Amino acid sequence: MHPAILTCAEAVPDTAGVDDTELPTRLTTRLQTIVGASPGRLSVSVRGAGGFRFDHDADRVVPAASTIKVAILLAYLESGMPWDLPVSLAPAARRVGGCGPLQLLPSVTTLPAGELLALMIALSDNDATNAILDVLGVGAVGRLLARAGARHTALRRRMMDSAAVAGGQENETTAGEMAQLLARLRSGALVGPRESAMAMALLRAQQFDEGLGAFRSADVRCGDKTGNLPGIRHDVGVLERGGRWVAVAALCTDLADPGEGGRDRGTTAYPVFAAIGEALEALL
Repeated sequence: MHPAILTCAEAVPDTAGVDDTELPTRLTTRLQTIVGASPGRLSVSVRGAGGFRFDHDADRVVPAASTIKVAILLAYLESGMPWDLPVSLAPAARRVGGCGPLQLLPSVTTLPAGELLALMIALSDNDATNAILDVLGVGAVGRLLARAGARHTALRRRMMDSAAVAGGQENETTAGEMAQLLARLRSGALVGPRESAMAMALLRAQQFDEGLGAFRSADVRCGDKTGNLPGIRHDVGVLERGGRWVAVAALCTDLADPGEGGRDRGTTAYPVFAAIGEALEALL
């Protein structure tokens, strides 16, 4: 970890559950120090259940990578389509891979929608995501995002569609809109109570845990969705302890060395994400 991040993490005592009127100021300072030590260019947005708010470059529009799958999940749950709906997968020769197990399982040709959603979130499976989009439609995701008040977050293409990317059709988001989407989900303001609970359960099943939740205490739950592209690492999620929660989005770009074929140093962002998550425990 960068020395500045380590110093910051040690400097502020754990105040979880304590009535501390100076906490917002001290936490803001702590987050600013962590952000200042980040590699690349980092956008961060935090929305606490108790009203705490922190934004750093939160309106910057960036490629969403796999964080867009949160909106796809919510759109499916809002649609009312069954959890056990049988959904056909693309033939093995047409699977896109990139992440997830389905590219390695050609004998699996159909799965219930709920299992595809679980693979989409917990293992970021791109073939599962595309199968869900086949039955859901891109328009449903756009309507969900519009209702959530998102102005810059958009699903414009399927997963691993290089031709669409080359044509300028990129999925995009901002830290502020991702944090707000997750805050509305966790507070029950976006979808119904049953759908909210199902979405949070899938987010808590996340298998890529080197980011926001890496340094969390044993009694803190983390439900999140990561996103990776060359030179880009994102993590968006909700940290919870008891009835307290905080939504956070950390989107980091410019993590590749300059020049064609520059080395991808995206993993250098993970200690920063972990330090942010650790710092936010002060709100729980």
